[in-house]
Amino acid sequence: MKRFAAALLALLLFSAPALAKPKVGDILPDLEIKAAPLAPEAAYLGLAPGSKSFRLSQIKAEALLVEIFSMYCPRCQASARSVNKVFENLTALPQGRKLKMLGLGAGNSGFEVNAFRKQFEIPLPLFQDGDYVLHKAFGNVYTPTYMVLKATPDGKGFQVLHIQEGPFGNGEEFLENMLRVSGVQ
Repeated sequence: MKRFAAALLALLLFSAPALAKPKVGDILPDLEIKAAPLAPEAAYLGLAPGSKSFRLSQIKAEALLVEIFSMYCPRCQASARSVNKVFENLTALPQGRKLKMLGLGAGNSGFEVNAFRKQFEIPLPLFQDGDYVLHKAFGNVYTPTYMVLKATPDGKGFQVLHIQEGPFGNGEEFLENMLRVSGVQ
């Protein structure tokens, strides 16, 4: 019993604190995505061709709409068509040059992200996060989660303008809301 109590005490004392899920107004660091964007993704995001990795701050946009997904998430799979439509509608608008959209595959390898992209014909840029580094930085949110982020004035991070865990309902209403909260005109 003493051994169990000592082990439990050590676990409580030396465990890393759980990351809190971000809230509107929180500041996230300028995260590095350690994945090479495909040529059309690099062009869409305004990144240099042939980049092996990039920081969110390098994306040419006033705000970012980030989807955190997993190819194994049934809700992500069911939402894929709606997300595709939101992306298509966004890129057809003038505001689509100012609000860019991308997806991060929580716990997914490049192979898994590409399989998801192919199976659901995903047009938006998708990147792997096989080691959960980005997912942890985003507070270990559920999948899917949608966040609107805007660079802080000092350029060292991103303010959370919107966060929604779980699928969205009407895609047109969702896009209107994302444009409104992002402040892009």
